[in-house]
Amino acid sequence: MKPAPYADLSVAYADTSASGLGFSLTAPLQEPLAQADGEVAGLPVSLRLLGASHQVLVGQHPQRHGQLLETVACLPEVTSDLPSSFQESGYYFNARTETMDDDGLTAAVADIVAEVDDHHRRGLPALLGRFPGSPLALTAIVAGPGTGDPGSEVLITWRTWHTYPQTGEVVVTSSSLWRQGVAHNRTQA
Repeated sequence: MKPAPYADLSVAYADTSASGLGFSLTAPLQEPLAQADGEVAGLPVSLRLLGASHQVLVGQHPQRHGQLLETVACLPEVTSDLPSSFQESGYYFNARTETMDDDGLTAAVADIVAEVDDHHRRGLPALLGRFPGSPLALTAIVAGPGTGDPGSEVLITWRTWHTYPQTGEVVVTSSSLWRQGVAHNRTQA
C-alpha cells in the first residue's frame, strides 16, 4: 500500500478566499508542501499541494516538452482569473465555487476525505493537505483513468477541492486529458 495520502501542512494557506485563485498552464513548477506521485494510463502524474493551492503535472520531466502542468493558485506568476471552463489541445478544465454554511462545509469535507480514501485504496494518486487553524481548511487532489468506456479518448481525469472555512466556500475543479493532449506544449497559455 502506498503511503497515507494525508499531510498536515505547517503553513497557513496563502489564498484566503476563492476569489484569490488564478489559473495557468505556463506557471513554473513550484516547490510543494506535499506531493503524491503515481502513474495513470501509462503516464506519470504528480499531485502537488502548495501554500497557495495546487499543481498537477502529467507526463514527462518538467524540463522537457510533452507534459501538462496545471496550476490553480494565488501566485505572482498566475495572473489569469480562475475560469469556469477552459479547453485546449486535448485538455479540459472546469471550476465552480460552492458557498455553504458550517454544517454544509463539514459534510463536504467528509465527502472529500471519503473520495481521497477511495482513490488511495484503489492505488490511484490521491493527496489531502490540512492547513492549521481549522480542520475544515484543506486542499485535496485525486487522479484516475478516463471513463473506461470502449472508444473513450479520455486518458486521465483529476479533481481538486479547495476549502475556505472563513468564507464558507469550496472551489471544486475537474480536469481531463484526452489522447491528443499528451503532447501539450508548455509555452501555450
